[in-house]
Amino acid sequence: MSTNLLPSSRPITYAIDAWSANQKKKSGVEMYAFQLIQAMKKHALQENEHVVLYSPVKLEGALAELPNGWEEKTIAWPTKSSWFPVGWMQARMSLELFQHPPSLFFVPSQGLPRRLPGASYPIVTTIHDLGFLRAPNLYDASSRKRLSKLTKRSVRGASHLITVSEFSKSEIISTYHTSPDRISTTPLAADTSIYKRLSREQIEPVLQRNRLGKHFFLYVGRLDQKKNVETIIRAFDQFKQNRGVGDPFELVLVGEPGFGFASMKNWIDHSSSKHQIHTLGYLDDADVAVLMNAATAFLFPSWYEGFGIPNVEAMLCGTPLVVSDIPAHREIIGDAALFVDPSEPELWERAMRQIAEDASVREQLIQKGSVRGTMYDWNKTAAKTWEILRGLV
Repeated sequence: MSTNLLPSSRPITYAIDAWSANQKKKSGVEMYAFQLIQAMKKHALQENEHVVLYSPVKLEGALAELPNGWEEKTIAWPTKSSWFPVGWMQARMSLELFQHPPSLFFVPSQGLPRRLPGASYPIVTTIHDLGFLRAPNLYDASSRKRLSKLTKRSVRGASHLITVSEFSKSEIISTYHTSPDRISTTPLAADTSIYKRLSREQIEPVLQRNRLGKHFFLYVGRLDQKKNVETIIRAFDQFKQNRGVGDPFELVLVGEPGFGFASMKNWIDHSSSKHQIHTLGYLDDADVAVLMNAATAFLFPSWYEGFGIPNVEAMLCGTPLVVSDIPAHREIIGDAALFVDPSEPELWERAMRQIAEDASVREQLIQKGSVRGTMYDWNKTAAKTWEILRGLV
């Protein structure tokens, strides 16, 4: 009598690029990579699944805390090399994956390894937005060229693409004429352990440390041309002039300087309200969450976005939003904000005045934002990402 034996399940190894997630200072892409990997760790691996996190340097902090079935692998590369980012991925990681081929390689940020002869594993990568093509004047020439090359390689070389909004998906399809079936949308989210309602006792020390009063408008993000910070500086100047002597409102800008910062600084230096405009540089998430809780409104005047994580963070902190009227903001925020043409400082001044003077408007926006913000959850993003990856192996 013969017995039919079921073959054992084959081992499955997911290789994930963790370099972006391991950066000390995280902008949108790095924050996405970090939060996504952390959320993916909370999902139990299936039988015979294994995850390897790759980085050119050892993982640090919470990222280095790995559950069963996860490991880190440091693939060193000379950090002083002028082409370190590209070289590590296209040269060193390509060789590593050739020598130890995974079942799948996932790159949360744009940039793919070279496929060496015989490589057959699928590659998945995330394209966040196409601002460098849609608004090229907002990027320096080298960044524009680099992003254009990386994105084109991603579309051409990836087995499947992930993006962060339906708007970005439509942009990728129309620009690169790729099939919608090759692209999945996984919305971003905020860290709810940090971005939440806080008590006055938690808020006061941070305000005192930064020498801020109780009435201020807040912006968080890179101080560059894409983010259009200059418009709110001009609007704030007009706001202060219209409010008159003794007005307590301040403008607080959080983030590091980027392309076009010199022009912004010039507007600040020549503003009649320059002593009420505070540039605080990069702050950690805990301090940002406090400022969002304390702010009269959160301003996000970007010319172009693929998603906009700070808007979700502000909604969860109970902060009214005033944002640029662009497609991604409409999609992500719904009706939980005042939407303003990013090219019109006068309209921003009017919106700021409305927020400052009309408590009913503030309360409506807070209520709508509190509901809307809970729609976005890193756990849901991780679950969708696992579904995509498992469907390809």
